[in-house]
Amino acid sequence: MRLVTTDAIVLRSYNLAEADRIVVCLTRSSGLVRAVAKGARKMKSRFGAALEPFTIIKLSFHERENRDLVTLSTAEILKSHFNLLSSLEAAEVLAYMGELVAEFAPPHETDERLFRMLTSCVDALAQQSGSERALTRYFEIWLLRLAGLFPDFRTCGACGITLHSTAVAAVDVELRVFCGNCAPVSASILSLPVIKIIRATHQLSPANFATQQVLTERDYVEIGDLTHRLITRAIDRRPRTLVASTR
Repeated sequence: MRLVTTDAIVLRSYNLAEADRIVVCLTRSSGLVRAVAKGARKMKSRFGAALEPFTIIKLSFHERENRDLVTLSTAEILKSHFNLLSSLEAAEVLAYMGELVAEFAPPHETDERLFRMLTSCVDALAQQSGSERALTRYFEIWLLRLAGLFPDFRTCGACGITLHSTAVAAVDVELRVFCGNCAPVSASILSLPVIKIIRATHQLSPANFATQQVLTERDYVEIGDLTHRLITRAIDRRPRTLVASTR
């Protein structure tokens, strides 16, 4: 049995037996972890408020070989986001992010880029009032990129020409990207503002994206049509937490 200590962000938790909880976390060094927090529901639990959703903590757990469920030893709060949960729209976006990370992140496989992306998105959500919709699209695009599932908008999939910032792009039913000249008749044309927004997600941090990019309703829906098709294809269903604020 090995003792592991790492930073983590709590995605969700649920009750187990009379006094315990199962906590699902994305950790910096051990990827997605599901841990039993013994006695977490007792009045004088040593875990306190550290297991609240989207709290960033330093945790220690005992890990046994070939066991998915680990035993949580300690959890120390590094940064809390309790204020976000008081906003219905922000809470819905966080639940959506938590569900998708739990679906996309393989258990116990280190992915520091995913950890940094998620924590940066949550920090930006806390700092920028009214940023829920922009950060939802940013998060979706980056989650898919890190999983190797987001289309490459740099070149045409048919002729290989570089798609410049002023070029029109089209996406077919197989989610392949084409230039305007090579696009099949059935392909969906992406508007130039949307292409620029997608490119901006590659270049900006979540906080800078939320302040510098203004998404119209049309932009938001157009990007969502693409990301939701990719997400549904990846997890073979629509996310349960895909509510009005994230559509």
